[in-house]
Amino acid sequence: MKKYYVAILICIFFISGCQQNQVTPKITYVSGSVQEDYQPSPEDIVNKHGDITNLETFQTFKDNIDHGESDEIRIITYTEEGDPMIHELLYDGKLIHSTEDTTRDHFGSGSINSISCESLEAKDKAERTDYYLSDCTNQSNGPLVLVIWK
Repeated sequence: MKKYYVAILICIFFISGCQQNQVTPKITYVSGSVQEDYQPSPEDIVNKHGDITNLETFQTFKDNIDHGESDEIRIITYTEEGDPMIHELLYDGKLIHSTEDTTRDHFGSGSINSISCESLEAKDKAERTDYYLSDCTNQSNGPLVLVIWK
């Protein structure tokens, strides 16, 4: 009878151990820093220190603004520590609605800021092109959207 109790306890131990392995952690460690899990979607424009994926999506968005066609994009920019900052842009045919989410940046302001702007401007420099929003509510220039290095 004692053998059955031991066998049952061992089975319970193994079953409970297997169930704990199925739990997905909410915090991961990246390059020595702690960050929340964030997985960009395949459509997102991802900027990792100047290495930009889906740049053609950004160009299409810019072309749609020039033609007055509604569109939306999400730009994920990673900090040096590996924290994602999310910038969503929605163009409704008239205004560009910008929402910047820096809550995952552990060394930044950790805020969500929204603004509406009339245009997306390019400023060419010798080694790069800066894209920023302009003619924004309560201010002339809005946030920097993307930097493309030549």
